[in-house]
Amino acid sequence: MDEEFYPEEQARARPPIEWDAYEYVHTEKAPEWYWALGLVAVSGCVAALLFNNVLFAILILIAAFVLAIYAAREPNIVHFAITQRGIRIDNKLHPYSMLESFSIDERHPHEIPNLIVNPKHFFSPLIIIPLDGVDADDIHDRLSILLDEDEHVEPFSHRIMHWLGF
Repeated sequence: MDEEFYPEEQARARPPIEWDAYEYVHTEKAPEWYWALGLVAVSGCVAALLFNNVLFAILILIAAFVLAIYAAREPNIVHFAITQRGIRIDNKLHPYSMLESFSIDERHPHEIPNLIVNPKHFFSPLIIIPLDGVDADDIHDRLSILLDEDEHVEPFSHRIMHWLGF
């Protein structure tokens, strides 16, 4: 009977759902990947120099160097929790009052499902949380009481980064 009248209080009173997951799926890059990155960077640098834009040529080289370092790094393990007050990612709490809606992306059966949360702030990006090692239905049941459910898709930039191996 209490669940009928106070479902939000019931959901908030439950123990938190906690799990650890990698911040992204790491794919090992072959040496050819780095050669291709270098070739594209040198080509862009030469094109910039042909247009007498030395600053842009330097920027391309720095960006390629940073991208190569980022591609070689192993992902960190991040702690996630659905708590009484909000969604916690490591030590940062996203209170439910600052979140508008959520959806669970399970469109790709061979990939880990993602929780996609839309913040209320217009310029805030979508929060994408991998649901690795946790039941997506439990997350859905808890959040459907506290937040609106809406259809969100992974941003195009995320899909491009995934395609590039990030």
